[in-house]
Amino acid sequence: MPIYPLPAQEAERVAKLRSYEILDSLPEETYERITRLTAKILDMPAAMISLVEGDRQWFKAQVGGDRNEIQRELSFCAHTICQNDVFVIEDARKDPKFSDNPFVTQHPHIRFYAGAPLRASGGLNIGTLCVLDTRPRTLSETDRRSLADLAAVVMDALDTRLIIDRAETAERRLFDAVECLPDGFVLFDKDDRLVICNRRYREIYAESADFIRAGARFEDLIRKGVERGQYPDAVGNEEAWIAERLEAHQNPGDPIEQHLPGDIWFRVQERRTSEGGLVGFRFDITKLKRQERELARLAWTDSLTGAMNRRRIMELAESEIERARRHGVEVSLLILDADHFKRINDRHGHTAGDEVLKGMVERWKRVLRSHDLIGRIGGEEFCILLPEIGPAGAARVAEKLRMETAELPFAFEGQLLHATVSIGVATLAPGQGLPDLMRCADRALYEAKEAGRDCFMVAAA
Repeated sequence: MPIYPLPAQEAERVAKLRSYEILDSLPEETYERITRLTAKILDMPAAMISLVEGDRQWFKAQVGGDRNEIQRELSFCAHTICQNDVFVIEDARKDPKFSDNPFVTQHPHIRFYAGAPLRASGGLNIGTLCVLDTRPRTLSETDRRSLADLAAVVMDALDTRLIIDRAETAERRLFDAVECLPDGFVLFDKDDRLVICNRRYREIYAESADFIRAGARFEDLIRKGVERGQYPDAVGNEEAWIAERLEAHQNPGDPIEQHLPGDIWFRVQERRTSEGGLVGFRFDITKLKRQERELARLAWTDSLTGAMNRRRIMELAESEIERARRHGVEVSLLILDADHFKRINDRHGHTAGDEVLKGMVERWKRVLRSHDLIGRIGGEEFCILLPEIGPAGAARVAEKLRMETAELPFAFEGQLLHATVSIGVATLAPGQGLPDLMRCADRALYEAKEAGRDCFMVAAA
């Protein structure tokens, strides 16, 4: 029997069909139903859905057939797949292309064939829907349209299935991508209910992670987090903190910084979606914040003693004085100067002098409260601000500082170095500012030195 090859262009298309695997998209029962329906509507003993692939044709579903696949060169469908419309052979014995086909001359003795190409939305024919009979027949125009319509039904079902598959694939890819993000990701809908978040987001908000689920309202998540201690900054100011956070969430703009337990920090970046929802990211900035704090500490701190440097102590003293004025409370200032410090440097070296200064500050800090301010304002001169302390209290503190300095020597390389300190004490008077207070304390310091050193003097009111 002569073999009638497909045209070159169509042969190339067919050779690529397997890469599409489109016909695998629908459940098997869908194909079975369509072949049964086709056979019934067209009153045919056999109906099949086939795919021509490479050098063979295989059947996805069939009624009245008994083969799973056949060689392409013997296939009627290999010709149908090259057509744009329904392909009909009314009597195969009288058709020179098929008269000596073994499926015509032998079992199953095909005489009639009609096939409609299954055309994908991209224009590629991927298979056929065909009917067969063992007797010659004609196909009316109505039946032709019915066969073409049934083939279109197959492709409509496939297109629908493909859309669903693509959507499901896209959703899986999105979930996978979101889960792979190193940062926290969350999406809320237009009603501010959670749509999706990744594992990292739940890890960030570990204290309330069990409450973070699809459908949860953002405000409820925030309140649950506050209730469980998720936000240290909210402690003691819960409702105001919640209101501020909700305002920033509802009107997203510049990033905000969020402090979490364990001194962990995140930058929160939120944006509205085109549908009115909100997408948010959480970037870990803990390392950056700690570096910033360390840089600030270095910028504000005297590198030798650990006290504040002159600039920083002056800034904070100004702020504290302003606060004292607003609230009508007292504030006192001490200026301390190490006595005859040059002798220590000359006799024992500057390294020994440095150790004495560090030792002094360490001892003074044991006397002071956590909110008292201490700074180094000169070589061996220091300034201490005492919030909410008047003249009598400041005098008691000054005496403790003097005793801490003088009573025990400072050890350095096997030597015991004795040191004392003179202190001037001043309390802020009405109408005074920081410069006035500094001048008063400085005059008192001069008086302490004139009085023999290793003592303190309180400035006259």
